[in-house]
Amino acid sequence: MTHQNSTYKLGIVGVRGYVGKELLAIVEQHPHLEIAWVSSRQLAGKPLSELGLTDLLGTEQQQILIENLSPVQVAERKTDIIVLALPNGLAKLFVDAIEQHNNCQVIIDLSADYRFDSQWLYSVPEIHNIKQGQAELKKPLKISNPGCYATAMQLAIAPIKDLIKGHAHCFGVSGYSGAGTTPSPNNDPDNLHENIIGYKLVEHLHEREVSEKLDCAISFSPHVASFFRGINMTVQLRFKQPQKPHTLFNRFNDFYAMHELVRCQPEIPTIQQVVNTPYCVIGGLTVSKNGNRATIISCLDNLLKGAASQAIQNINLALGFDTSTGLTN
Repeated sequence: MTHQNSTYKLGIVGVRGYVGKELLAIVEQHPHLEIAWVSSRQLAGKPLSELGLTDLLGTEQQQILIENLSPVQVAERKTDIIVLALPNGLAKLFVDAIEQHNNCQVIIDLSADYRFDSQWLYSVPEIHNIKQGQAELKKPLKISNPGCYATAMQLAIAPIKDLIKGHAHCFGVSGYSGAGTTPSPNNDPDNLHENIIGYKLVEHLHEREVSEKLDCAISFSPHVASFFRGINMTVQLRFKQPQKPHTLFNRFNDFYAMHELVRCQPEIPTIQQVVNTPYCVIGGLTVSKNGNRATIISCLDNLLKGAASQAIQNINLALGFDTSTGLTN
């Protein structure tokens, strides 16, 4: 689908939030992607230099003016890739207009709007093979980027999901950037000081997302704490048959052997290992003496592997590049 020396123009709808800014920084460093335009209703008329990315963007990119583009105006731009970095519920008008004009190769939506739509490819790149589904879908190729918590859970469960008995129980703690930029008790540093707060503790959207995409029942309890970015996901499992620690650990190593952005280790991983990186680290595998249950922890940066850098992984796959292109040195 692509040539290794090709450059693809990319437009972003929504850069007011944290993820949009992360995307801009990654695209600037990507050897095959170029920022064509940026749209934000709240920031229209400002140059990208005012987003606080002056150390990450080149001089030319800093001068790009943010526009307030309507869905039709976005669709009329002849852009190879369009990224929708909007809050949940706002993507449809843009998607409908883009499909009607058909001026782009790839649409990737970072919200939850299309994660359960069979006309969209859903992809945690290390787990799902979007190449298998590309030929079956109309152009432009539509990719639904997974949720941050959902990514952490799926990466921890996928290698051993066939061994699990009953529900996997997932206890997640996220930095307050996961609550977005709109002020709320869940992103108020004063409210979170020396604190941890649970929220949406029953039937969270990511609970359905993981259960459906992995075909493995889970229970999920999300919490927010006083650090800014990162996710620590503790997963507790019961097994159909007793398991040995080294057998389980080998499963993880084998499953992710060809995926450099997922790292497995014996030690308990920490958020400090993954913050500001595109990696997920899985470790701390602990098995009960009778082999019937275990605990595993996965850590990732919710703004990167949980959102922006994973979107770039999926764009890479759609264009035929190696999944880690533009993300590692």
